[in-house]
Order: sequence, then C-alpha cells, then structure tokens
Amino acid sequence: MSNKQSGTGRLPRNFHRTFKPERHYINALMRFAASGKSGDLQAIAGETGIPMGSSSGKAPAIIDYCRGMRLIKLAPGPEKSSIKVPELTEFGRVLLLEDPFLKLPISQWLSHFNLCNSITGADVWYQVFFHGAQALGQKFDRDRLETHLKIIYGPQSERLIGPIIGMYEDEAAFKLCGALKGGDGLILKNPAPVLDELCRGYGAWILQLINDFFPGQQQVSVTDLDKVAGWRIIPGWSVSSAMTVLEILEQKAMVTVDRHMEPWLIQPTIAVDEAWRNVYSDMI
Repeated sequence: MSNKQSGTGRLPRNFHRTFKPERHYINALMRFAASGKSGDLQAIAGETGIPMGSSSGKAPAIIDYCRGMRLIKLAPGPEKSSIKVPELTEFGRVLLLEDPFLKLPISQWLSHFNLCNSITGADVWYQVFFHGAQALGQKFDRDRLETHLKIIYGPQSERLIGPIIGMYEDEAAFKLCGALKGGDGLILKNPAPVLDELCRGYGAWILQLINDFFPGQQQVSVTDLDKVAGWRIIPGWSVSSAMTVLEILEQKAMVTVDRHMEPWLIQPTIAVDEAWRNVYSDMI
C-alpha cells in the first residue's frame, strides 16, 4: 500500500463555494492550461470568461473542480505568489482533444470517479460515494444525507450538501452522468453503466488507481484495490458487474486476471499513459 495514504490532498468540504461545475467553464480552463499561460485569479477569469468579482467568484471553484477531477494540476509558481500555473493531466489532454465540452458519458463518469478519490478528490464526494457508500445505501432523502454529513463534519456545520446533488441534475453540468438522481423525495445513487464502449475509460481509471495506490506492484488483489481506492465502490457496481468489467478489460488486453487466487489478482498489461490515450478508441 502506498505511503501516500497516510495523508490526504482532498479538496475541503466548502471548496465549491456552492457553485456547480459547469462544463463550458471547465472547457475554458482546460484551454487556458493547454495554452501554457499562467496568472492570478483575476487574470485567469479575464482570459477564460469565468466570472470573478473583486474578492469572490466562480474561478477558484472551477480551478478546484478541475483539480479534483484530475483534468489539471497546478505546477509550482513563484514563491509566495498568487500566480497559478495550470497544466493538463493525461486525462485532461485526451479529454480536450476528443470531448472538450464533456458531452460524452465516459468523460463525465471518469471526472466524477476522480472527485471521489480518497487522496486527490473532494472530501464530500469521497464521504458520499466511497467512505460512506454503505452507510447511506442506494436511496436516501436529503435529511438522511444531511445527518450523514453532520456526523462527519459536526452538528453545527451548515450548507453541507452544497451542489453535490444539483450538479447531477443540471444539463450544463453532469446530468448525463447522473450519479445522483432525485425523485419522489428520495435521492438515488446510480451505478456507472457497464457497456463495452465505456470500458477503455474505466480501464484507464483502474490502472491509474493501481499506479497511485500500489506503485511498483505487478499484481493487486481486487479486494485490496477496492478497500483503499474504491474501484468497485465508487462506480456503484455489484460484484457481478465488476467482474464483467474485468472480463471486458481482459478482452481489450488492458489487464490479466488471475482467477486461480482468492481473491482474484489484477495485473496491468499496458502503461497508464497509453490507457488514457485510448479512452475514446471504441466510441462510435
């Protein structure tokens, strides 16, 4: 298990400032990162069109969303400077090339998965979709979600739910993914669909998890990978759905699975960067 797990770089619960991750602003920031430019929040807002007032606005939230979704990383800027230097990740580069406005389901699902990451994601997403997935169950109302979050953040905490539901109901954000869906007073957690054309994306994400959490290991057990990285919990897959995903990844020559061991062992057969480049290869 990686030493990285001793700490966390998750975004704090209120990083979003109640703003949703609108996809056209995500696109604008990715294009800014691709251009090689840098600047403070006002300069980035001016270049991208992301709203930013004199002291607050959407720009900080969109930057953090893009970090949590692992579309960008912030390179070190001048010491004690407000200058930010965003750079595209491997996922961000292929996304900007193939689906720049995140209109395809796989783009939204992978971004959502990354937000739930225990190290680099966003804390509320981690608490809802990974750490607290079993406690919440598949259906719950807003009061139950609020209570769940108050147990974690304290009874005096307010506005805990924020945009985590609304972003999956908004066409301008992540409705196509629809990881959460409201109706009849209940909120339903939807599992990621197990479809052949999406599995190269799922495979790239799984290989990234293995690389991040188990660096240098040739094989990782399915249970260890789920316990520390949530490869099955975060997508909401049943055991049978998860096994189907692994079968498809074997057919695509992305992994081999040793079924003679209990639990099964996963071994990557391609490099992570190659996997990210091929995410959209099966798209019609």
